[in-house]
Amino acid sequence: MVKPMSHKSKPLEHPDFSAFEFVQEMLQGDPTCAINFDRIQWDTKEGRYVIVEFLLCDEKQFERGITPYTSHPNRYFHKNRQKFISLWELAQALDAKLYLVNYAKKGTKHGDEVLLMEVLRIDPDDPEKKPVRTRNIRMTRDEFSKWFRELNSRGCV
Repeated sequence: MVKPMSHKSKPLEHPDFSAFEFVQEMLQGDPTCAINFDRIQWDTKEGRYVIVEFLLCDEKQFERGITPYTSHPNRYFHKNRQKFISLWELAQALDAKLYLVNYAKKGTKHGDEVLLMEVLRIDPDDPEKKPVRTRNIRMTRDEFSKWFRELNSRGCV
């Protein structure tokens, strides 16, 4: 495994949607055969890459009792099957740790709920119909921020 070069990074300031919009324009309505994922970083403490995928729990789901704490990829695996399989395969190829993070928009009814899921395995042919196996930790927004900032600091080499 090649360790990334040391560098100084700048704080995040402005969202950049231009690449997404550019790809969308270039595909001209074709279905995508790729996935966009949210974060990959080197973890100096673990000596490996970490992939983090953020999963928004939309306010419309709250009415059906689905919150960041109760949602899980197994509930909608059939809809996003390839995304989760691809993330897992990439994590395996890089010997990376994969985290899925359920969250809701700040200021919403369940905006303080964050579910951190460490993915243990993904098996689309799981006989128990639980293809995504995770170790889950319920957190508040502040608790997750502390965890995420710690992880982020371990990426600065």
